[in-house]
Amino acid sequence: MKKLISILICVTILICSFSMGANASFNSLLETEADVVLLVNTDSETVIFDKNADKQTAPASITKIVTCILVLENCDNLNTVLTCKRECLNGLYEQNAATVGILAGEQMTVKELLYCLMIPSAADAANILADYIGGGLDNFVVMMNDFVKKLGCENTTFINAHGLDEGGGNITTAYDLYKIAKYCMQNPTFKEITSTLRHEIAPTNKYPYIRYLNNTNKMMNSAYKDYYSPYISGIKTGTTAMAGRCVISTASKDGYNYMLIVMNAPQYDIDKDGVEENVAFTDSKKIYEWAFDNIVLTKVTNTTDVVTVVDVKYNWNVDHLRLLPAEELSALVPSGTESGSLVVRPIESETPTEVKAPIKKGDVLGKAEVLYGEDVVATVDLVAAEDIDRNILLWLLDGLKTIFSTTIFKLVFGFFVLLVIIYILLIIRKNRIKAKRKKIRMIKG
Repeated sequence: MKKLISILICVTILICSFSMGANASFNSLLETEADVVLLVNTDSETVIFDKNADKQTAPASITKIVTCILVLENCDNLNTVLTCKRECLNGLYEQNAATVGILAGEQMTVKELLYCLMIPSAADAANILADYIGGGLDNFVVMMNDFVKKLGCENTTFINAHGLDEGGGNITTAYDLYKIAKYCMQNPTFKEITSTLRHEIAPTNKYPYIRYLNNTNKMMNSAYKDYYSPYISGIKTGTTAMAGRCVISTASKDGYNYMLIVMNAPQYDIDKDGVEENVAFTDSKKIYEWAFDNIVLTKVTNTTDVVTVVDVKYNWNVDHLRLLPAEELSALVPSGTESGSLVVRPIESETPTEVKAPIKKGDVLGKAEVLYGEDVVATVDLVAAEDIDRNILLWLLDGLKTIFSTTIFKLVFGFFVLLVIIYILLIIRKNRIKAKRKKIRMIKG
């Protein structure tokens, strides 16, 4: 049953990914230091801001969102106790990986390991879970790549479950990560774990003390004033030499909901206080504040406004037909936007310049795009403003005209004319022969 639900959700996400048509991308209104940024309003699937969002880059520990969701979907009992194999720890400490210090032979439940995986971003937990679910680390990587392909992620490849740069590291894009994260956030347990600020792991058979886990997303922690925002939650951070500073998060305020992906950001002392700041966090906070302060839902089309006029065929009395928006649409646009700042423009490839009667009021005859500057903020169908009847005589005459203009008709007509000419020539020749014979008889007579 779990697999069936998983497949259905995958299909839904894939369909939605193709319908992210409302793409405002107000890129000119905001500057960021991170190399890759994608801000999506999750209420309407509107891309508000994107910067190199289709560029392949390393995701670092954001990789672990795939590890987490595969565990949740393939483990029937999260209270199952796992024993850490020594080979699951190989190479992690040499790579200076983030861990919670799990020891070979140490036992934890799957759920405890998931908290270790997602809150402090433990690579040791990633390998233990991957080995258990996949029956081996290599097979789990195959599962990861199969999973993202089902979501329509064509630019993503994984070679490990933790996101370290070993062997060239994993590769993805912000657009692909959005598809993955959107899918993951539909799982209640995933959402609960990734939104947890602090968690405790009880002593184990190998470790006699409580492990205190703190979320690596400092934007959720009020102790970090440069990063903190009460509206931000989850989802995952990541940092490696190849990936830079990365974070994928969500934020909600006043009924507006967003998901933001920031990747390959630097770290340096922004305010000259002797402490380096994580620019993935500072960029994220700035972007969210800008969106909440400046992007509002505004009516952008009115069903009584004429968008364009097209010619009409087959009617004596009506030469032109008005096309109107099929519905009143609202879109996310910068606050203070007035109707004069928006332009509703027919899409030439989808809107004819001439239509043929009969036409019913409300018939969909074209499509238009709503522009704010150079940015498309919405698209809408165009419909007929009135009924128009067909004049049968005009229709028949046009039909005959069409027939007469066809190549086949021209060939047949030409052949017919040729036959007539040949017939006339034969008649003339026959008459000449008769006249000649008659003349001969008269001379002989």
